[in-house]
Amino acid sequence: MDCIALAALGFSFTYALIAWLLAKAPKAVPVHHKKLPRVAVLVAMRNEEAYISDCLSSLTRQTYPSRLYDVFVLDDRSEDHSPEIAAQFSNQFEHIHLIPITEDKHGLHGKMNALAQGIRQVDHELILITDADCVVPESWIEGMVDYFDSQTGMVGALTVLFPFNDLRIAKPATNLWARIQALDWIFLQALAAANSNFGKPITILGNNFAFRRAAYMQVGGFEKLGFSVTEDFALMEAVRKRTAYKIRHTIDIKNVIYSHPVASVADFFRQRLRWVHGGKKARPWGIFILSFSVIAHLIVLLSFLAAPLNWAVWAALGIFCLTDALILHPVLKKLKLQKLWLTFPAFEGFYWAYLLIFSVLYFLPLKVRWKGRAFKEN
Repeated sequence: MDCIALAALGFSFTYALIAWLLAKAPKAVPVHHKKLPRVAVLVAMRNEEAYISDCLSSLTRQTYPSRLYDVFVLDDRSEDHSPEIAAQFSNQFEHIHLIPITEDKHGLHGKMNALAQGIRQVDHELILITDADCVVPESWIEGMVDYFDSQTGMVGALTVLFPFNDLRIAKPATNLWARIQALDWIFLQALAAANSNFGKPITILGNNFAFRRAAYMQVGGFEKLGFSVTEDFALMEAVRKRTAYKIRHTIDIKNVIYSHPVASVADFFRQRLRWVHGGKKARPWGIFILSFSVIAHLIVLLSFLAAPLNWAVWAALGIFCLTDALILHPVLKKLKLQKLWLTFPAFEGFYWAYLLIFSVLYFLPLKVRWKGRAFKEN
């Protein structure tokens, strides 16, 4: 057995061992509230006329008492009919409010600027964040609040790019490209949740998370953190480093939300480039997990190209694929999305390719473009 085949086999076993250790960590469990807290839902919006109506409609159908939550739509200078659509909801429902964001303040830009200005106008105990192109189930607010005990400062939840149950939305894209993205998001978020359960949170998803206003104020708010194109990650890291609060990451059908897959590979590239920028400020554990994954995948790929008939190479490749399938299995079962297993082979090939490509782009000083704007961090 040559050295590269032996290395591939060793990396594959280590990859499986790390996944097993993360999976063994205790899962976040819901708590019972004797008194329900007041909740503010913040929806950052820019040019979302195709989606904002579905989003706000879903937020009016919550099982959480309407007297205990308010929805604040933060219109970041939209150039389409989004503000008019949001205003119709604001006029119809007294707990939905439209807040125009007319300028950048405190050196902040984009979504981070909109959220910072919105949070200044709320005094609710808990703040929930979603995006204008998302649809939430009726149990969403209730399902997020369920995970806040007295020690919890932030809760992350799952976003899927595929319909489940009855979300009362227009028929979404279900082609192969959409299905690959759906599996990709579930896989990455399953890993994120496992790391949080392990006590080492590495990321949180910006269109489905919540935090205590007290934790936010304790770290000084977004104004104190400074501009970041990944405002969710920046806030998570601040809460982790500067407070005693715990960060919990849930996989619960009650607080899973639905979003839309991007239309093209170019859009996917811009989306993930934004995520890569956030990864540059990851904690050492996050850097280790990412670096090991990239190196392991690269070694296995090189061994396959060098010795495709070697049994050890095929064993290494099989262990990788089996491990990824075991990571996905409990989440797909919980969400009743087993139909996505048909897409698993295509997802594996796509995941290996973009993981290695973005590991190179990680080191390049590329600008981030999002929502029609180009951003560069300080």
